[in-house]
Amino acid sequence: MIDGHGDDIYKYGNIKLNFSSNIYPRADITPVLEYLKERLGVIRSYPEPNAASLEKAIAAKLGIAEENVLVTAGATEAIYLIAQTLRSWQTFSVKYPAFSEYEDACRLYMYREDTFGNLMWICNPCNPTGEVFPRSYIEDLLQKHRYVIVDQSYEDYCQEKVMSPAEAIRIPNLIQLHSMTKKYAVPGLRIGYITANVAVTRLLKKSIRPWAINSLALEAAKYLLESNFSAVPDMGAYLRSTQRLRFALAQLEGLETRPTKTNFVLCRLKNGKAADLKEFLARDKGILIRDASNFRGLYEGHFRVASSNDEDNAFLVEGIKEFLAR
Repeated sequence: MIDGHGDDIYKYGNIKLNFSSNIYPRADITPVLEYLKERLGVIRSYPEPNAASLEKAIAAKLGIAEENVLVTAGATEAIYLIAQTLRSWQTFSVKYPAFSEYEDACRLYMYREDTFGNLMWICNPCNPTGEVFPRSYIEDLLQKHRYVIVDQSYEDYCQEKVMSPAEAIRIPNLIQLHSMTKKYAVPGLRIGYITANVAVTRLLKKSIRPWAINSLALEAAKYLLESNFSAVPDMGAYLRSTQRLRFALAQLEGLETRPTKTNFVLCRLKNGKAADLKEFLARDKGILIRDASNFRGLYEGHFRVASSNDEDNAFLVEGIKEFLAR
């Protein structure tokens, strides 16, 4: 799916508040920008063909061997790389609703969908619902499928315990996806990585394209790891703000919300289309939300919003309230 994801701010000219991307919108990334200003000269040369120095830095941070890490140009490239490399297994399953790229990548490489597919894809924490699945649920899936791919892109936006890479690499059929660009609120840099048993990473590395990570992204990623930069100063306070946002939205007549363990909230208009709400907010209020109706298993009234601060959240609630009163 090229179109239809969140953060399509490029389509609009007047957006002041962006709730469409599941990333803290108030993150101060000034230290990263200042660092990169001093490193712009690296674009004169090719980057490392395999991002080995970044894999080493990530491994050291996680306390695992660098052979268990594979850096990719965002978690999305990891999804397509896995589907390409493991295509001989032919069948797949997805825990819906979920990120559309799992299904799209498998369709591209001619997989057939099956209840007990060889590749099982699950997002944990789940995008778009905000649900966090317990370890016992993942362990049950591992018994039923040849490979279980757990997309943990939002692991840093929740306080529930998810399986760590150090635990996961001991399980031969478990593959984890991680997103540095979400963790550090720099999605334009496109930096993700896979952690898995070394037999899996060795197989995947045979298919990865050279120079997948550009020089500036490599510099930024290593800086972020070494500096202990934090995009969200107080995650507990931020997630409490998210719960206040959900409560305020739930009070609006004509709107339903789902419980969430993360920084975003899945909502549903009882009447009307999320696409119409999105256009109203963008056009009249300078607010961008995520029309979630194109998630498989959701409907035309579903939309998703990521929390900001209390002031911004209140502005969002008032905008939705005005739409509902029309």
